[in-house]
Amino acid sequence: MIEPEKRLHIAHGVQSLDVGGLERIVVDLTEIGIRRGHRVSVICLERPGTLAPMIESEGGKVFSLDKPPGRTPELTGKAVALLRELQPDILHTHTAGALWYLGAAARSAGHIPVLHTEHTDNVGIAKHWKSKLKTRILWNRAARYAGKFCCVSEDVARSAGRWKTVPKWKLETILNGIETERYSDRSPREKIRAEFEIPSNAFVVGTVGRLNEVKRQDLLLRAVAALGGEFSHVHTLIVGDGPESEALKELSHTLGLNERVHFAGYQPSPERFYAAMDAFALTSRLEGLPLALLEACAAGLPVAASAVGGVPKIVIDGETGLLFPNGNVDALVQCLKRLVLDPDAASRMAAAGRSLVREKYSLERMASDYERHYRSLMDAEP
Repeated sequence: MIEPEKRLHIAHGVQSLDVGGLERIVVDLTEIGIRRGHRVSVICLERPGTLAPMIESEGGKVFSLDKPPGRTPELTGKAVALLRELQPDILHTHTAGALWYLGAAARSAGHIPVLHTEHTDNVGIAKHWKSKLKTRILWNRAARYAGKFCCVSEDVARSAGRWKTVPKWKLETILNGIETERYSDRSPREKIRAEFEIPSNAFVVGTVGRLNEVKRQDLLLRAVAALGGEFSHVHTLIVGDGPESEALKELSHTLGLNERVHFAGYQPSPERFYAAMDAFALTSRLEGLPLALLEACAAGLPVAASAVGGVPKIVIDGETGLLFPNGNVDALVQCLKRLVLDPDAASRMAAAGRSLVREKYSLERMASDYERHYRSLMDAEP
């Protein structure tokens, strides 16, 4: 008789549960973990954050170590005490900082096995060589505490393994996944358009994400402005908030797009907003495997995306969407023109993208991949 697998107590470690792709992954892993009968706790280094109530509403527990800014060596002792109290079967960290503090604590608290996920190529994001070196040193030292160092795309894994920063035997690639059925509801379309005064006959190119420099939403604004009078019915819907918010609004005004650009700000349920869009644009200069792109495909939207990170694994140019070179506004303009002028091709690519995401990028698959590694680490010698 085959014995049923042990139900686990999984502890996730993050900086905070503020809004972002990484944090939404933790919410989804909590939801599916509890659905599978596991206990789930989330340890926040700095503060609980905006998404903490979502974790708690699913039955998860959220703890905060209230870390102040800067290096805080004494935090490790506080983390040791919490881990001894919780006694999780596995610790899953999601930022290098969380791995640094909580990984060290996991050793002292009884050799709790640790799996880490790196969601972004933080070396690639850094613009100065000193920042790149600092990130590599942190990765290298923090990785000593992880039994597995997982990356959300092959691109991130290559960066982490370069120059033996992270030992290659620890590296794994586990692709992100989403609850694909969540994005199929088109019923909010007219309500959202009315709320943001978007004409019902407008062609809306939307984007969802944090408004920061690396996401380069300014490229989308410049591309829409460059489309010219023939495409005056093309509008832009930007969902999200962040440090570039005011600069983007000022750019919209400068480009004369005030009537055609709609800023929705932070939204607790961004999945509703895909229904108001006719196409999706991802303009980032660097990505791992962006959730917003998976969501847009699951929602059945044709996409135009910059060819960075793990994006080309999802957007196969001309088949599941359109790719343009990083930072190239003219190429993005041509992509948008094609999506507007050739609805049959756009529809065909959208259907192919949706099929790809449903087949390979489901939340169930991602959770199963992680659980397999959890159990492997638990079975290994300390």
